[in-house]
Amino acid sequence: MVLFDAAVVAAEDMTAATIDRLSRPVSVDGREFFVQSRVGLATAARFGDSDPKILSEAALGAAHIAINTGVHCHEADSALLSELRREVELRTAIAKAVDTDFEMHYQPIVSLDSKEVLGYESLLRWRAGDRLLAPGEFLEAAEETSLILPIGKAGISAALKQLDRWNECTSSKSFFVAVNFSARQLSDPVLLPHIERLLAEFEIDPSAIWVEITEQDLIKFASPAVRTIEALAELGCSICVDDLGTGFAALRYLADLPISVVKIDRSLISSLMDQKSLRSIVEAICDISRALGIDTVAEGVESEDQLPLLKDLGFTHAQGYYFGRPAAAPDIALA
Repeated sequence: MVLFDAAVVAAEDMTAATIDRLSRPVSVDGREFFVQSRVGLATAARFGDSDPKILSEAALGAAHIAINTGVHCHEADSALLSELRREVELRTAIAKAVDTDFEMHYQPIVSLDSKEVLGYESLLRWRAGDRLLAPGEFLEAAEETSLILPIGKAGISAALKQLDRWNECTSSKSFFVAVNFSARQLSDPVLLPHIERLLAEFEIDPSAIWVEITEQDLIKFASPAVRTIEALAELGCSICVDDLGTGFAALRYLADLPISVVKIDRSLISSLMDQKSLRSIVEAICDISRALGIDTVAEGVESEDQLPLLKDLGFTHAQGYYFGRPAAAPDIALA
């Protein structure tokens, strides 16, 4: 709807009336149906332009945001169209980069008792020109599209290929590699057979893979993602809950999923020295994990001073800048 007499009929009143009308059931062939609706609004006063064509584009963009965020109505501001253009440009750049410009960096995970490196977490990086971008700068855009699927499969392929090289170089010991997966990636029906083919190709024991799922990425039970997790666990992979303590799914995951490892989020680890109340919470998590036969990893360890407390709390593993920053495989010296 284009409203030209906004000074007489307030756009906000028209929007409220529209939302109210769209919230009522629709009658079709004698039956009533509820159709979910979202509204995008753009006004000359708020958007800063009175051209009807541009305002219509802004309203469509606002509707797009309303659909993605789940709000009933989103109003366009002056920055909306430029933000949407940047979003489109970013997704286009990601699509072009999938096969050539993504690479894996690796951060060591150590035994807290011996400080021996037992494995590495594989971390995605995007080499965009002369910049090396961390996931926070592109992963959300990839996750909102199908682009996250080929990126994920390329990532696990690169990680297992690198693990095979490390195992060849260090015949006296075997490492594991941790790979992060989102709920959307785990719902991909070709992911499981893809991992099975890689394990066979490189002759890697499935126990050498940690499948990391973040606590914030809520996974619905009885979903395709859970079925993939259960199948990977049956295959012999270790299922790891990452960033424990940042969401609310922890206990449900521990009870209902075949979890082998939990990682306590760095935000909790960094505060342990100063906040005694947190120590009790983290110690309880370690106690529950130990009772269930689950290993515990302290993330974000940055100094030796933290180690005695982490041992006392019951952690089995640790990861952080104190033990090594993420690095490209050629820059890692194997012990």
